[in-house]
Amino acid sequence: MEVWVPGPLFNVYSLGLTSMKKVDTCSAVIFNGDGTWERRDDFQIPEPPEGGAVLAVEAVGLCHSDVAQLNGQKHVPGEISPTVPGHEIVGRVHALDSNAELGVEIGDRVAVNIVVPTEPTDSNPFGFSCYGYSFSLEDSEGLWGGYGEYMSILPQTQLEPLTNELSAEELTIFEPLSNVIAWTSRVNWHEKMKVVVQGPGHMGLTFAAMAKEMGTEKLIVTGTSEDQHRLSIAEKIGADFVIDVSNEDPVEKISEATGGVMADLVVDLSSAPQVPGLCLDLVRYGGDVIWAGLKDRQAVPVVTDTAVMRGITIHGGAGGTNRSLRKAVEILNTKDFPTSLLLGEVFSMNEIDDAMAVLNRTSHNDAVRAVLSHNRK
Repeated sequence: MEVWVPGPLFNVYSLGLTSMKKVDTCSAVIFNGDGTWERRDDFQIPEPPEGGAVLAVEAVGLCHSDVAQLNGQKHVPGEISPTVPGHEIVGRVHALDSNAELGVEIGDRVAVNIVVPTEPTDSNPFGFSCYGYSFSLEDSEGLWGGYGEYMSILPQTQLEPLTNELSAEELTIFEPLSNVIAWTSRVNWHEKMKVVVQGPGHMGLTFAAMAKEMGTEKLIVTGTSEDQHRLSIAEKIGADFVIDVSNEDPVEKISEATGGVMADLVVDLSSAPQVPGLCLDLVRYGGDVIWAGLKDRQAVPVVTDTAVMRGITIHGGAGGTNRSLRKAVEILNTKDFPTSLLLGEVFSMNEIDDAMAVLNRTSHNDAVRAVLSHNRK
């Protein structure tokens, strides 16, 4: 078995080096599921599982589900605590089992599909597990998420090769983009689409960028007075209109922008509980709505008669698929997607509290996204 050791020298892969000094231990962040986290520097670097691999993690994107996971809210089948979290994972193949059939070679930079087939158990009867959620510290070396410098990769994991010409931190947008591609595949998309995206967080802005990629007649992004930085990014991405709902009536403004017809597609990617109901007021007769913004399990006020009487189709925005992940990587590898605009702020393993503050909107500095980088020390 051949291995390479990245540590702080991840760029050695692109230099064609074939051996480096071997190290045995690495660091990782653990979420305890009670609002606390800890860093450990004594994890053993994994050996590849049979038919699997070991990944040297370069970067992992963070989202609001990380905040929920930190506080013990479980929303993934088989989710456990404590664990090494992290699910928007970009890294280099560090080691391969001799029987691995993963379609990659040592040194390849890859995006990781977090959903992997596993044997059903009493605690997880679903036949699949999720990296960063479903594995305990007692499973092998305990490194199964992107908050670790290394992680184990099981056989049948989807690994998709990524370009070396963009930073790993930028490329962590692959997972949100994969989700967006899966959602849009359910909608009868056309170039005359009038699209409203509510919530200019990293998912909302990724959706807006993909909508521009697919072609829209009008792209409208809404936010609040606290979202001025994010709304400015939406304009740079190509939004035709941005609406500050703290000071403007979104129903009135979108009626004006669409000649009274309203939008063909309205997407909820906000945490505000009133937004799902507002979607039904912003979409045209026979239009589509995607509900994808998590509300931390709050009950939300919705007048269902509106959906019935207007013939609205409502889609739930869950995760991506194998196909949407491949498409996301294909798009990113063209280097034409606005990854730099969607990068946000980058943090190290010692700055988890600062990253969570950005996600919770309690930081002094706003950012469209938070990324944990193992290149940042």
